[in-house]
Amino acid sequence: MSGPSPNPRRPEGTYDVLPVPHGSQPEERLAGWLALESAVRSVCARYGYQEIRPPLFEHTSLFAKSTGEVTDIVEKEMFTVPSRGEGDSYTFRPEITPGAIRLLIENRLFQQKAFWKVWYWGPNFRYERPQKGRYRQFVQMGVEAVGSHDPLLDVETMAVYAEILRLVGVMKFDVRINTMGCPACRGGYREALRAFLEPHLASYCGNCRRRFERNVLRVLDCKVPEDARRNESAPAIADQVCAGCRAHFEAVQAGLRSVGLAFAVDKKIVRGLDYYTRTVYEFASPLLGAQNALVGGGRYDTLVASMGGPDVGAVGFAAGAERVLLAMRESGRPAAGLPPPDFFAVAADEAARGEIFLAAQTMRAAGLSGDLDYERRSVKAQMRAANKTGARYAVFIGAEELARRAVKIKRMEGGDEGVMSLDEAIRVIKGETR
Repeated sequence: MSGPSPNPRRPEGTYDVLPVPHGSQPEERLAGWLALESAVRSVCARYGYQEIRPPLFEHTSLFAKSTGEVTDIVEKEMFTVPSRGEGDSYTFRPEITPGAIRLLIENRLFQQKAFWKVWYWGPNFRYERPQKGRYRQFVQMGVEAVGSHDPLLDVETMAVYAEILRLVGVMKFDVRINTMGCPACRGGYREALRAFLEPHLASYCGNCRRRFERNVLRVLDCKVPEDARRNESAPAIADQVCAGCRAHFEAVQAGLRSVGLAFAVDKKIVRGLDYYTRTVYEFASPLLGAQNALVGGGRYDTLVASMGGPDVGAVGFAAGAERVLLAMRESGRPAAGLPPPDFFAVAADEAARGEIFLAAQTMRAAGLSGDLDYERRSVKAQMRAANKTGARYAVFIGAEELARRAVKIKRMEGGDEGVMSLDEAIRVIKGETR
């Protein structure tokens, strides 16, 4: 048995987010993350969604019950650890929707009001083969609108995501929608699909043959090229739904047209999770090649009640942030980085170090951003560091400034400089930031 590596390495399927402006991959660049999270926060606030933060792990039974036992997530992909005591094991969340609904129910938020719109952003964990834009630890962003069956709410969640994409410069995307019907009308479609599949079932992959017996709708979700081609001829669920589901789907389409969001009806879209009902949708971008999915979403009108909450409608989406970062890079629009610091504090010698430290602290307390040298470098080296940080001003204390209880400030762009009190220096630097 080999021992641990002498050089620590990150686990497979993970990545580091770096403070440098140009990481080798989009997900390594902090500037992109900041731009995307800022866009999500801004758009969700404008649409009235409130942030929630469920824990990183939940009882395993939460995902088996809500997501469905016959899903790849539950069967193959969950990071699960046993409880140290008796009872349920724990699973690091593979998705956030079940935890979000648990949060609303357990904290009795439905007793405060019947309708909630929430959003989230955070890491999830799935044990799957890492690939482009897909990791074992990944960040998921999403919204959940809980407490209404209104088809315009389906439209709103799609509009929210479209606006997030546009805000980060991803203008090339396609919206595809479908309906999965409701429990009352889905049984007839299952039988029609079984009748279509059964004569050719031996030609399908092992997963499809197993799903045929346990959850036949998931056969349509198969990504094996030969099976996907066969499924092109499968009956469309939209042609089998009841009058209520048909009216709902037509209202969603009318709503999308009214807000100018182009879409296509795609009968192949069948969400892989058991809790979806009626509207389902995906966004995809040609910027990403074969792995082009940007988001999956839809309605899940039975989930809240199945988890012990009220019998209410709900709709939402969840998106992997890493895929969006890839699309941002391919769109050619660089993410804006952090604003440059206001100052870099420079000490002429050891005698001035204490005073320059106090000056930096005073400027920070006044709302300015900046740093100083902690390596006892020469003035020349400190000025090079000031240039490297992009600071707008160098703030200098030497023997003359110590004697006058003053500082010298130098505008890095243009070179203008002057000696003045620290209070006046703060006013000058602030005057240019306002």
